[in-house]
Amino acid sequence: MDIREDAHTLQMDRIIALYGSTERAGVARTHLFTDGFAADRLDVVSWSHPGRASAGPNGHIEDDLIAHFSMLLEDDHDVSLVQRLVDALREGKAALVVHPRGKVEIERAQELLEEHGPETVLWRVAPPEAQGGLLGERAAGPLA
Repeated sequence: MDIREDAHTLQMDRIIALYGSTERAGVARTHLFTDGFAADRLDVVSWSHPGRASAGPNGHIEDDLIAHFSMLLEDDHDVSLVQRLVDALREGKAALVVHPRGKVEIERAQELLEEHGPETVLWRVAPPEAQGGLLGERAAGPLA
């Protein structure tokens, strides 16, 4: 796991796990839900099922996805990350976005997400004094 320190305090914790298909992301979402995660804190996003991203003002799937992930990753210094994520969704992959509440849910989400073999996990979690202390990316392979 690659952990990057950042002094920026985030307003809401979020974890984005990229899976090879919408079905695989959906199974992971169901697992988190049955484990007690609130449904409104779990969102599967794919090209064919954009979820909350479709509520964007753009009316075009790619623009809506870019706007959605730009908001979720606004603190990221890698400007190409959002485009690589949207490209992966265009290729048939799916992202599971989790908004955990506190350190216990952060740790539990990590455990449950890993059980379903994500290709990449992006962590945007508040610093140690605020939450769980993770800010970084863990990847089984590069997000190309």
